[in-house]
This record gives sequence, C-alpha cells and structure tokens, in this order.
Amino acid sequence: MAVTDSGAIALGGDIAEEFSDDQPNSLSEFYKGGSAGVSAGPNPNVPASGAIDFSDMYGAIGATVLTISSNTNNYDIAGAVQSAGGDLNTPAIITVNSGVTVGSSSTGTPAMYTNTGWGSGTTITITNNGSIVGASGQSATVNPSSGGGNGGAGIGGLGGGSGRPGSAGGAGSGSAQSNANGGAAFTHSQTANNNMAVVFATAGTRTGGSAGTTTFTGNGGGGGGGGSARAPVGRGYYQGMGGGGGGGANGGIGGNPTGNGYNGGQTAAGQNGGATQGGAGGAGTDMANTSVPSDAGAGGPGGDLGQSGSGGASSNGGGGGPGGGAGGQNTAGGSAGSALAGNTNQIS
Repeated sequence: MAVTDSGAIALGGDIAEEFSDDQPNSLSEFYKGGSAGVSAGPNPNVPASGAIDFSDMYGAIGATVLTISSNTNNYDIAGAVQSAGGDLNTPAIITVNSGVTVGSSSTGTPAMYTNTGWGSGTTITITNNGSIVGASGQSATVNPSSGGGNGGAGIGGLGGGSGRPGSAGGAGSGSAQSNANGGAAFTHSQTANNNMAVVFATAGTRTGGSAGTTTFTGNGGGGGGGGSARAPVGRGYYQGMGGGGGGGANGGIGGNPTGNGYNGGQTAAGQNGGATQGGAGGAGTDMANTSVPSDAGAGGPGGDLGQSGSGGASSNGGGGGPGGGAGGQNTAGGSAGSALAGNTNQIS
C-alpha cells in the first residue's frame, strides 16, 4: 500500500502507518533518507531537507516497488533495489509480469535470489505472474579414467601356435559431473538473518532446472597376438614368434611375444594404449634368409575408446588371436534443481 495521492492525510495515521513509524510522530522524520526510512527511489517527491509539507507525502510508499516486464536472467533482488534508489532496510515489492520468464545463465546461479545485507525484519513480497526457472544441467560425454584391455601375447615355438586373444576393455564408469545438476529457481541467500522474510503473494511457476547426464565412453579392447611362423617338415628348425597385440585405450598393456623364436629375427611387443587411442601391435619375427615361407604374424592394434581391438595376423604356424571387445558406456544422471533453496524456512 501507499499513502493516498489526493485529499486529506493524517501524520499519525496514513503516513506513520505506511512507514511503520512509532509515535510520537513528527513530519521532519519523513525526509527522504531520514529516520523513518523513506527511500529515495520510490519517493521522488519527498524532499531530503528544507521545507516539507503533507502534500509532499502524496503517493509515498514505505517499500521499493519493482516490476520485471521482460525476460531476464540471474535477478539479484538486493542489487535491483539499490539500483532503483532503495535501501535494504526497507521492504521490497516485486512483480513478475505475465508471460515473463526469469531464468539463469548458469546452474551455479539461481534465476532469482535475495542476495545478502538486508536489515532484520525486512520483508520481500513477490507477485509472480510469470515463471522463475533455474538453469538446466549440462549433458556431456567424457572419457573413462582407466581400463583399456591388454594386448594378447604373440606365440612362437617348434609346434607353432595361434596368437592369444586381447582382453576386453572395461566399461566406462563414474559419477555425474557437478554441472549436470540443475540450478535453483529461487534462493533466499541471507541464511544468517532469520528475521528477513520472503512472501510469495502469488507463487506462479517456480521450477528448478532439469538434470543433465554424464556419459562415460567405454575403454578400448586389446589387440590380438600374432600367429607363429615355422619351417616345413624337414626344412630346418626355424620358427618365428608372433608380435604382441597393442593395448586398448586407455591404459591397456601391450602384449609380449612368448615361446621360442628365430634368434636372427626381430619380434616386437605391442605398445601400451594411450588416453584415447589404442597402442600399435608389435611386428612378428622377420623370417628372411630362412626356410620359413612367411614372417610371423603381427599383433593387432588395440582399440580406441569405445572400439574393439583388432585381431592379430595369421601365419603358417598359427592364426592370429582375436581382439578384445570394447567396454560398454555408462551414463550417470545429475539431480534436478530446487524450486526454492537457501533459507527456505523464511519463504512463504
């Protein structure tokens, strides 16, 4: 309410009651910025000093009155009151017009909030004919922390043999990121002062931000080990070892060659998997200058994130080992934001 804007007004009734001023009353108490708490912003006709008359008090109001008439984000009530010339020891009356949305640009900031610094016993009255909506949580796909499949061993020996399989990558896992949580619609920020009340004269639509999700990509599978090479019967005792399979992303260990091989040739272990890419498979034994008709099989590369490892190459002594499967992806959900947050005991 405000003091009437025409006709007779009473000092001890209309004016004193509007500003909650205890008797005895004097008109000099009602200067702008004076002891009765007449704020400058909503009372431009009230003088700050000099002559003061009852007519100066027409329409005077003991509150800062604000209207939100267009969409806005992150509405700071204390900041808005002070920008309008009001002070935080005076009640505030706020109206959100029909069709207007007060939103937020970040889940960490409410759509509307009181901020702090309000005087004890102050009341904020809100008529929400529109919507106050918190920011939605963000959804993202992220890399897992570890769990790439290990590469399979390459095989060698007089009898030949097939490369060993790569192991499967581990499933992605983890908790939702903090920004997956929706933001609050309205927050009473002044938790240190339980005498500062917020009254929703009209609640309207007050909705916390919807939750987002965090999806963890599966780890890569390990590459299969390479098959062995061996000399035909009666053509010597040469044999070659298959190369080790590459480790899967991320963190898979490359496989090592195992068994007996031709000392003159070179056989390589698979490389370890990187953070997002699988490691390369190792080369099988080079059987040049021997009676063996082909080199030993190379190890298969490990899979990148979310991918299976490749199988190792075969040779005449055995087949390549199969690659390990990719780990499955998993999704963790955030939490929806609150419609009302902070010192909710003082919100009605």
